[in-house]
Amino acid sequence: MLLLCLGRNIHGRIYLNEQGINAQYSGPAKDALAYAKWVKEDHRFAGVLVQISPVSNGHAFPRLRLRYKPSLVQLEGGISHLPLLEPSIRAIPLTPSQWRNRLEALNKVNDCSNGDLNGNCILLDVRNGYEWDVGHFQGAPRPDVDCFRSTSFGLSDSMVSESDPLAAIDKEKTDVLMYCTGGIRCDVYSAILRGRGFKRLYTLMGGISHYLKSEGSAGWVGNLFVFDARLALPPPVFKPEVKTEASKTQAFLDNSFAKCYICGSKVSELRHRNCANLDCNLLFLCCMACVNQSRGCCCLKCTSAARLRPVLPGHQRYQKWHHYREVELERR
Repeated sequence: MLLLCLGRNIHGRIYLNEQGINAQYSGPAKDALAYAKWVKEDHRFAGVLVQISPVSNGHAFPRLRLRYKPSLVQLEGGISHLPLLEPSIRAIPLTPSQWRNRLEALNKVNDCSNGDLNGNCILLDVRNGYEWDVGHFQGAPRPDVDCFRSTSFGLSDSMVSESDPLAAIDKEKTDVLMYCTGGIRCDVYSAILRGRGFKRLYTLMGGISHYLKSEGSAGWVGNLFVFDARLALPPPVFKPEVKTEASKTQAFLDNSFAKCYICGSKVSELRHRNCANLDCNLLFLCCMACVNQSRGCCCLKCTSAARLRPVLPGHQRYQKWHHYREVELERR
């Protein structure tokens, strides 16, 4: 694998261990597809779903990281002990069309019944709260999670918990519909929930990105957060042919859920920025008025920080600190 990647123009993160591969990478089509073809030539990965989305301005990752990792995703206590290779332990996968049908049915019955803990179905976003902030399935409550590592849905011994939508549900009778960006977090977390006694677990096959490519934005509001330089992708990126006038109107209306972190007003663009204070670096949504007033920072305190970076225009991402330090020294 190393020789193949070094011989290609590939940047990204490729982690592997005995349980499989977790890879996100970018490159010219011929190089990116060559890697995918090479992986699928191994019979163990012959059926792996390769998901593709465009990058408009060079690589989506700064460099290539290829390494062995005991845990393909980070979770408290690790995941190496989980029987992830046993399909019966993981949630039952639903195709995008099956998921859409379930979603439409849920949204017709008591507004998806997410506020009713006695309902027989619940929609669970197995991502971070900041990912939900730019886009989510209609009816899914915002996860009270800042880092997947600390996710604890269904693990509380308390019967009532505002931050845990699974705390008081009937584990034997309630359908739990789980979704995440590409599916791997759901595979991992459903194995944990299975061990806690949850019987009716379902996950979106291939995650949100596969759904948007197959079904368009039906039932989805906003953009999709991604962990690379692009930060957020609108649904038409995955399925351009469904970009109709109706879908444009829907996207506009859906933006109303997104609020500025500083002033609470609606934001015009569903895309995070990092706080200009390097030692904070918080990912947050912000209206342009607050961006200008706070000099790209998330709060007043950060505006007086020692390592303050300039406000970035457009969709640029911050470089390493030494770049800005050298620029500042040149100005003096």
